[in-house]
Amino acid sequence: MANRAGLISLAAAAALTVGAAGVSSVASARAAATEGAAAGGNTADQAQAYEPVDSFVIFTFTRPRGWSPYDWSPIDDHTVVIWTNPFTPYLVELAYPSNDMRFVHAIGVTSSGSRVYAKFDAVLIRGFRYPIKNIYKLSRDEAKNLTSRNKSGNS
Repeated sequence: MANRAGLISLAAAAALTVGAAGVSSVASARAAATEGAAAGGNTADQAQAYEPVDSFVIFTFTRPRGWSPYDWSPIDDHTVVIWTNPFTPYLVELAYPSNDMRFVHAIGVTSSGSRVYAKFDAVLIRGFRYPIKNIYKLSRDEAKNLTSRNKSGNS
């Protein structure tokens, strides 16, 4: 019985660790965007949080297993900014980390019709499916702050 209690506590600790890692990726993306806004001196952007959405529409090039987004930029192993067109970016949080995302030249996105849903669709990287945990709508400035901060090597 004591062994079973030990295993349960170990499993609970592991679940908390995995959950904290997922939350920290979006928190770090939010912090990066607010730091970028602070550098610009606009305090209204600092208080603005990302808007969570359930889905987004994607009309781009079709691939055998999914859609190819207009553009994309990895933020870290858990998050990626996906541009559905030149004016509409979304922050997509993955359910599991992808260590390959920073090194690939193309990604795919599964969809239902032409709509991508959180908790249902996935990002395709090197043939592997990474389920989409959450989707956040970004402004163009927020997306540019996140991606420029990431390209400068401060991620």
